[in-house]
Parts: sequence; C-alpha cells; structure tokens
Amino acid sequence: MSAMAACVWAAAAGLAVSVLDYAAMAALPRRGRRFDLTDPAYLLKFLGHPLAAGLLAAAYAASRPDATPLVALILGAAAPGIWRTIARSGAAIGRLLLGHLSSPARGHVRL
Repeated sequence: MSAMAACVWAAAAGLAVSVLDYAAMAALPRRGRRFDLTDPAYLLKFLGHPLAAGLLAAAYAASRPDATPLVALILGAAAPGIWRTIARSGAAIGRLLLGHLSSPARGHVRL
C-alpha cells in the first residue's frame, strides 16, 4: 500500500473518531460541554486529528511495504493516544536531561 493510500485510510479513521467525539459531546447540555465547534481550539483538534493520523500512517506505510488498509485504520483511530504518549515521553526525557545537566557531577562542588 502506498503512503498516500495509508494517509487517506488513516485520515478517514481519524475523522470518524472526531465525529464520534463531537456526537458524544452534542448529547451533553450546552453548559456541560467543554468545547464547541465554534471554539478555535476544538476546531483545530477536530481537523488536526485526521491530519495527524494521516501523517502517522503515511510514515508507517513508507517504512513498511507490507502495510494494509486495516493497519492504517487502526493507526488513524489510535493516533491521538500515540501522539500524546510521544509528547509526554519527550517532555519527560527533556526534564530528565535538563535535571541531569543542572545537577553537579559527583565529587564536584557547585559554587
């Protein structure tokens, strides 16, 4: 499967998840909703989810020639969790490295 086909399959799955999320939110009373499609941050999330899903699946398909549409759909649906984990891991590694750089080495006294 080509990277473009994987991107389309994953973007469709990402859009489906965004629509399901919006449908679940529409069942809540207006005061109980966190966001609405009129809110730019939620609109960015609603449109960004399929885009991020497509990019992730395209990268996977480009590196794995045996990728299938089912794998692209699964990646598209799981993309928010995958990106969230990548971001949290990167932030934790960054904090760890910054903490390591700012602490003095053993046997050295910080002035």
